[in-house]
Amino acid sequence: MSNTLIEMQARHQIQERLTRASAPRMPVVSRRHRMAQRLRKVADRVDN
Repeated sequence: MSNTLIEMQARHQIQERLTRASAPRMPVVSRRHRMAQRLRKVADRVDN
């Protein structure tokens, strides 16, 4: 493999990673689910 081909592939991979990193992330868990988890933790603390 020539150096130019390797460099082109590396630039392409870097560009893909930058694009993925800059894309807005959707939360894996819904806001409602996180709230329910927090409430359960608080309730557990109150019980104990």
